Amino acid sequence: MGGKGPKSLRFLRLLYHLPNFAKLAWRLFWDSRIPIYKKAVLVLFEIFAVLFAILYFINPLDLDFLPVIGKTDDIIIGLLAISVPGAWLFIKLSPEHIVREHVERISSGQ
Repeated sequence: MGGKGPKSLRFLRLLYHLPNFAKLAWRLFWDSRIPIYKKAVLVLFEIFAVLFAILYFINPLDLDFLPVIGKTDDIIIGLLAISVPGAWLFIKLSPEHIVREHVERISSGQ
């Protein structure tokens, strides 16, 4: 297994930490110490995710039998497939000491 564990456990861990991950990206975005050009990465990914959702809603890629639920689940998955990597890249581009500071604050409940 290489120490990483089964893929299903990694996915469950990702889902568990997703709220804190989103909170971290949000806090870093509003931190004035992060340069604007690094924030642009997150903004561009989010614009792309919204455009994907609009285009998908207009012309879905598959035929779902449930009109509303069938479309929304795919849109949510598509948004996550675009937004999460964008947020991850934004966090990776942010200065490590600032990321650590925000992680510690989130962990302590601030």
